[in-house]
This record gives sequence, structure tokens and C-alpha cells, in this order.
Amino acid sequence: MNALLLSGGKSSRFGTNKAMETINGKPLIEQIVQGLKNVFEKVYIIGNVKEYTFLQGVFFCEDIIPNKGPLGGLLTGLICSDSEYNFLTACDMPFLTREFFEFVKLQKKDYDLLVPAYNSYLEPLAAVYSKKCLPFISDSLKRNQLKLKSFFPQVNVRIIKETVIREIGEPEKLFFNINYKEDVEKIEMNLERSEKI
Repeated sequence: MNALLLSGGKSSRFGTNKAMETINGKPLIEQIVQGLKNVFEKVYIIGNVKEYTFLQGVFFCEDIIPNKGPLGGLLTGLICSDSEYNFLTACDMPFLTREFFEFVKLQKKDYDLLVPAYNSYLEPLAAVYSKKCLPFISDSLKRNQLKLKSFFPQVNVRIIKETVIREIGEPEKLFFNINYKEDVEKIEMNLERSEKI
């Protein structure tokens, strides 16, 4: 199983490219890549990749259809990847753990899409997609339906229940994503606090 890492969109709420935001002395994207490389066979960086050429041991894929958001990125990643099953995440989700990655990787491959649920919502940016999803993704893009969940009704979806996720980690933290500068400040404050303990 490979990992597809969406390298970020316009970061309009954040103000700058959040993938390059430094936390604990390293760019966010570099930390996430390291975590993915520890578990998955290959890591593909998807999107506008020119800024990330400093990353070692990864594969770069420019968007096949630009400006189509995460759905366009997923299409690109599934086409680029040489694996049938691929874990998709984003450069603003720093707290997904090795335990979570290994859990999804070990699940029986009886699905087109394996997606966790938290707080009655699905988490499509911490999910595994098979190449069988490609024609349905392509169809959604043609109709300009750009939400990741737009094609879910057309494929075989297996949901990881919240009760199961809680055995692996705290979903509040696992699925936390950085949207604002204040989120980074909060993370750094928590890191400082934990270092003092």
C-alpha cells in the first residue's frame, strides 16, 4: 500500500502555505512525510510540487487536472501510484499515528474505500482508496462535483466506526487539521508544555 499526500491548496484561511509552516524546527510536510515513509511502501506528493523538491525518497506528481481540489489530487495520486490500494491524507493533518496507519494497512481488502467515522462525519482525508474508484472520481470531476464524498455512493465503502478508532487513539487529535495560524500556536504551546513535564 502506498500513501498519497495532498500538498495543499491555496491555504486561504491560513494566509501562507501551511505545508511549509515550521513546527518543532521542521516544515509540517517533512514531518508528515517521515511518518508515512515509516509505514507505507511509497509516498507520493500530489499537487503543486515545485516547493517540495527538498524532500528525499518521495515521488512527485503534478495535478493532471489543475484546480480541482482534493478530488483532483486523489485522481492524480491513484493514476500515479503503482499500488491498487492507497492511503490518502493532507499536509495539514500532523497527528495521524503509526498505529493508525498500520491498522488501516492490515484491514482485509474487501472494499473500494475504507474511511473512518468520527462525530457522525466521515474523514475522507484519512482513508484508503482503491483504483476501482477512478472511473467514479473521473465522472464527478466531469460534472464539476468536487467534494471528495461526491462519488462515495457509487463505490463499496467500508466505514471504521468511532468505537474502533478510540482503541487506536483519540479521534479528536488523530483527525485534527490545521486551518489557522492560531492552530500552530496551540500545537507549539502543547509541545513546550509536554517538554517541561
